[in-house]
Amino acid sequence: MNHSPILHDLPQVLKEWVPAEASIAIADGERYVFYRAGGYDLHLRPGDPVHPESVANRVFQIGKRVETDVDASVYGIPYHGLGYPLRPQPGHNMALTVILPPEAKERPSQLDFVVGQRGEVWRPLSIDEIAWIESYEKRTWLHTADGAYSTRLTLQTLERRLPFAKFLRIHRSYLVQIAWIEKMERDFHSSLLITLRPPLSKQLRVSQSYVHHVRQTLGF
Repeated sequence: MNHSPILHDLPQVLKEWVPAEASIAIADGERYVFYRAGGYDLHLRPGDPVHPESVANRVFQIGKRVETDVDASVYGIPYHGLGYPLRPQPGHNMALTVILPPEAKERPSQLDFVVGQRGEVWRPLSIDEIAWIESYEKRTWLHTADGAYSTRLTLQTLERRLPFAKFLRIHRSYLVQIAWIEKMERDFHSSLLITLRPPLSKQLRVSQSYVHHVRQTLGF
């Protein structure tokens, strides 16, 4: 199929209204056929496969505009995507995605503290006290030097409402406060391990799908 007219003209038009930080991707079925990197770059290339959890694939599934956040497990870094169906010819469906940083979407107000529960006692915990956050057995746990507290907020909600520059997603079940990281290292399985500062000195394994996101965020 010849995509040349739409691939040539549409990105030029989009340059006039999308912000400079946005990247643009066009997919045709199972693969991307065009990618123009902006300030926020997923490092896609023409020929790369369309991930099942990507915005492009959701457009193909429902056949209409999609706007959603996508986590780092899909392309290595999280993004906020706006997807649009394209139909250059009858029966020929393509998907255009405008890729933006997660904070481009209007965020709910940031939290300065989180109320944690231990037994029958509730305590407001300042953000700086929270070393890491864990989702375990359908509950969310706030780990501090003083011990663990549960919260009614989900891990996804906390990820959206905690300061973006302070907390790092390293696993589908873990958020870590960057200031609490003592060191990062490889273990004998070539997995990435994060060790937290004393008195916790806890080791947390970075899941493979978040390694690129962690390395890019921390710059190593």
